[in-house]
Amino acid sequence: MIEIIRAARYDAPADAIFAIITDPARYPAWQPGVEFACLAGEGPARQGSRVRQARMVMGRRAEIGLTITRLVPAELVALATDPGSTPAVAETYRLRSAAAGCRLEFRLTLGGIPAMAEHIARAQLTRQTQQMLERLAVVAASRQPAWRPGGGGPDGSITPHTEGM
Repeated sequence: MIEIIRAARYDAPADAIFAIITDPARYPAWQPGVEFACLAGEGPARQGSRVRQARMVMGRRAEIGLTITRLVPAELVALATDPGSTPAVAETYRLRSAAAGCRLEFRLTLGGIPAMAEHIARAQLTRQTQQMLERLAVVAASRQPAWRPGGGGPDGSITPHTEGM
């Protein structure tokens, strides 16, 4: 099993970051490898909502279905694949308000990966998590729905305050 835990501080308020995280149509803007994502059904994201996404995983296109297992507005979003799915994916985004913005704690758990591939997958996921946190900062700062490779802030930089946990 692979577990990646990271944190980042953002200048945006928790509710702004929460709005981005709970809008699957915006996933391609900040999640590396995601080509398409949407809520299955209507309405805003809520506990029990299903998220469909297509992403590139180790050079191959994979379609993944996730369910929002916990949702507390502006505080917590947890998603997971159905029990028995391979790979088994669980993601948790925990937000805490801070003096000048918010802090995001992210946890990714991935199971069902062959032991021989875990080292490579862990390295790739660690890089992608860092990119994800950086891109989320760009999307929040620009209020733009799309990520453009090589883009960033007005000076081209992408520098959220990230921390390992």
